[in-house]
Amino acid sequence: MRTAFAVAILISIAGNGAAQQYASNAYTVCPANQTEQGRQVVEAACGEITRPPIVQGSINSLTDLQSAQANRDAFTQQVTDYGVCITNFINSYRRPGADATSTAPDEAACAHAWAEDQVTQSVMEYGQACIEFSNRSMTDTSIEPWSGACYPSVGNGQG
Repeated sequence: MRTAFAVAILISIAGNGAAQQYASNAYTVCPANQTEQGRQVVEAACGEITRPPIVQGSINSLTDLQSAQANRDAFTQQVTDYGVCITNFINSYRRPGADATSTAPDEAACAHAWAEDQVTQSVMEYGQACIEFSNRSMTDTSIEPWSGACYPSVGNGQG
């Protein structure tokens, strides 16, 4: 039943570009209260993460751009490490004698989904700020021109 429902949603989204845009912007894996509970559950084992602010218009030089990129990359690595920690946390409940009724693994999974959303937001914010800087650098002679990549390559470099 769930599979049929999921397929129906995907078909309706694929057929309607507006629905696809809305679905991607409004999609959440877990309710906010379960996500917050998950973040609290894994905090002792995995720590806390905070997305670095990257604001459009805040990049005024190539040095600023490199610093923002370094922050984005460091945050991406931090979330990768956080995900490994959460996987270990969840796996700790998959051993003999563990509490099979605990909701902690599900809540931890929500914390991981939230963290992945934070990385996505960080990459998007950096990309938007980078593009804005690149556009400005082409018209403002006081800024060294930048026409490099603003989004990281994925997989085979095909985008």
